[in-house]
Order: sequence, then structure tokens, then C-alpha cells
Amino acid sequence: MNFKKTLAAVAATCVAAAAVSVSASAALTVVSDPNPALTSSTSMWMEKIYVPQENIDFGIDCLNMGSVKFTFTPESPEDFEGATGGGVVISSGPVLSTDHNWASSNFWGVYDEEHEIYGRESEVDEANPIAIQNEGDYIYSLTVNVDDSNCVLEDSYADPSAYVQIAFQEWGQEVFTDIKVLSLEIFDKSGNLMIKFDEKGNPVDASTAAAPAEDAAPAEEAPAEEAAPAEEAAPAPTTGDVAAATDSSKGSPDTGIGDVAAVAGIAIAAAGALIVVAKKRK
Repeated sequence: MNFKKTLAAVAATCVAAAAVSVSASAALTVVSDPNPALTSSTSMWMEKIYVPQENIDFGIDCLNMGSVKFTFTPESPEDFEGATGGGVVISSGPVLSTDHNWASSNFWGVYDEEHEIYGRESEVDEANPIAIQNEGDYIYSLTVNVDDSNCVLEDSYADPSAYVQIAFQEWGQEVFTDIKVLSLEIFDKSGNLMIKFDEKGNPVDASTAAAPAEDAAPAEEAPAEEAAPAEEAAPAPTTGDVAAATDSSKGSPDTGIGDVAAVAGIAIAAAGALIVVAKKRK
């Protein structure tokens, strides 16, 4: 009987340790169906801005970048206690110097007095110069200025093998909820918005926004006798049509992110089970 109890205790310890390991490894939400220019994992969200060799060019003048801004939120606000940290990277090349190849600026901790979140001691933290701003409703942002240490160099920009990429890294400190990147904004040296990317890495173009409803011309009602008979309506797509449409998406590069997302989903589920039992808020 004692031997059985010992085995049960060991098994329980192993399960608990595995659960803690899974929850501690969760950091960033892995993006499903990302833009081909976006690299997404549990530790990094990285947008490729300019990579001619991969036909990536969003049409902005990278030499004129003045600052970059990330906006993020916790996946489970009720479990968020502010202990999140990492780095914002502005990386360009080809590799002329290690500073510009992977220039990282570190950040740490969310201070949100309204929601009693104290990931750092105050709004201003001298040890971590990138201050995380509270945008309200559990939405936070951080801005990194472009200077001589992280700017895109003109010589490298003109090189055929040039690249410019901007990343948000999370170092897995917050064990109770994942962090989700909502957007990346790039501003020029005058503070004007050059481009904005959504959570999937797709560019957001304000000029394509729909016009207000009140400005739209009202649609004219067609006489009942002019309505097309039901039998003349286009037939619903068959299974073969749907399969063909699905197959057309296979041209996008296979980055393996889908497999990572599946594993991350299992890890998040396991972590959630642990949190419900063990989490105790202050």
C-alpha cells in the first residue's frame, strides 16, 4: 500500500511539474493564417518590411523611419498581473554591424493602477527606458525611436540583399496568460504614420475604409415582376469547387507555423486547466 501511495505521489508531482512547464513556456499568441511577410511564434512576432530577394516591399521609405509602435493585450485579462517583458527589434542589413543587424531595446512590466496591475513599481522605470503606455481596457503600447543605433543605413538599403524587419519579442515571464500583438505602426521622422499592420501582419490602409452609411446612395427597389426566377439563380458550389478553392491557397510558402500553432494550442489548454485550480489573485 505504501508503495502504491509513493507511486501516486510521484505521478502527481510529475503532472504538476509538466503543467507548470507548459504554462511557463507560453508567451506570445501564435498567429493563424499570417501574412507571408510575418513570422509568428510563442517568443516572437516579426514583420518583414523590405526584403527584395523575397519580393517583400510595402512601399515605404525605410530610411525615413522615425519610430515604431507596438500595441498588445493579454489574452486573459482576468489572469494578467503585468509580468511581461522582452524587446523591440529594428533589424536591417545585409550584416554590416551587429548593432544594426539585430538592434534590440528592452522593456519590462505593465503598470495599470486602474486594474491593480503592478508589473513594475511605477509608470516610469529608469531600468527599462521603453515605458509601456496604458491605452485603456487592458490594451497597452510601447514606442521605440529610430536613431543612429538602430536606423536603416543607406548603403545597406541599396544592396540587392538588403532586408528590414521589425520584431516584438516576449521572454515568457508572464505564466498565467499569453500576450497578443494587436498592431505595428511605423512613423516617419516628422511623426506621420507611414504604415500600420494588423495582428496577422497585413497592412491596414485607411484610404480603403468604407464610406459612412449616410453618404451612400439608396438602392432602388426593382419591381416584383422584374425579379429573377428562383430557378435561374446560380447553383451553390459543389464539393469539387470548394476543394479547388482550397487548393489555390497552397502557393503560399510553408513556414511550419501551423504546426507550432497546433502545439501552442495544446499547451495553452493544459495551462488553462492548471490556472483554474491553482491561480489565486491578490
